[in-house]
Amino acid sequence: MKLLFDARVLTHKNYTGVENYTKFILENLLKKIDINVVKFKTNNKYLAHLYNHFILPFYNGKILFCPSNSAPFFVPKNKKLILTIHDVAFLIYPKNFSKLFQWYYRYLIPFNIKRSDKIITISESSKKEIIRLFPNAKDKIIVIFLGIDKKYKVLPTVVKKKQILYVGSINERKNLIGVIDAFDNLPIDLGYNLVIVGNFFELFSLSEIMKEKLQKAKKNKNIVFKEGLDDKSLIYEYNISEIFIFPSFYEGFGFPPLESMACGTPVITSNISSMPEICGDSALYINPYDIKDITDKMEILIRNKDLQISLIHKGLHRVKQFSWNKVAEEHIKIIKGLE
Repeated sequence: MKLLFDARVLTHKNYTGVENYTKFILENLLKKIDINVVKFKTNNKYLAHLYNHFILPFYNGKILFCPSNSAPFFVPKNKKLILTIHDVAFLIYPKNFSKLFQWYYRYLIPFNIKRSDKIITISESSKKEIIRLFPNAKDKIIVIFLGIDKKYKVLPTVVKKKQILYVGSINERKNLIGVIDAFDNLPIDLGYNLVIVGNFFELFSLSEIMKEKLQKAKKNKNIVFKEGLDDKSLIYEYNISEIFIFPSFYEGFGFPPLESMACGTPVITSNISSMPEICGDSALYINPYDIKDITDKMEILIRNKDLQISLIHKGLHRVKQFSWNKVAEEHIKIIKGLE
């Protein structure tokens, strides 16, 4: 049976977790099943959405797979629909999104959930939140952990630097303010730099406090912002960093901690949301709402080299559990179950 695959988000210039999931699951499914890939490319995002809602559903394929949080308004009755919902951040942290985005998703997602035959999500934490907000999803939803690209690996002959790394967007639920404040409280004599990596495009609404914090941080000689790094440069930053920090308030899955582990860098991350189930015993956990706790854990890990080594070994073992081939096999089980 041919699968109709909605690849709209692969036309985006900047990739986040949703685009990366779509890219890797498509690449791996193409090796195993017959797929009709539809990717309408246009610079007009409104036209792209209209195309997806009113033209995509009529392409050849008895099962429509929409991997990026939303599906068309109308799907013919003779088609099955599989929808991946990564998280419900638009409802839990609505202030981080534009009014138009909020309105669109508040209307569309309940409609999509009702129409879907199966719903995939990426962690037990996300499943719990989706069911809490949309109880009618309970009998349709299946958790499939994501994979890690094999390009993330330990590089030979790389020397660690006195560097704490953060990788992520400036979305306020990522808690970048917490990272900056905690770093500012570290003892100066430790001599560490904070490197902030991300694509800081204007996707999220920022508070005045966030804007002020960012402006102040950019004037700090010990804080370095690196935007738009290519894969090679990002992997290098993971490798040379002594510590990786990811104190997010809310994550559907969270690629960066696992990417860091794969590159041999110990991770500090949140003790809430999906982080404990994704990172297991391979990370040092903090309360993301407690700046002192974040600072203390940074200092503990900096000073305790044995703990660093232990977390590195655990992390390298942990990431072996996250394979895109395994993810694809789990998706195929769902697809075949609808044939």
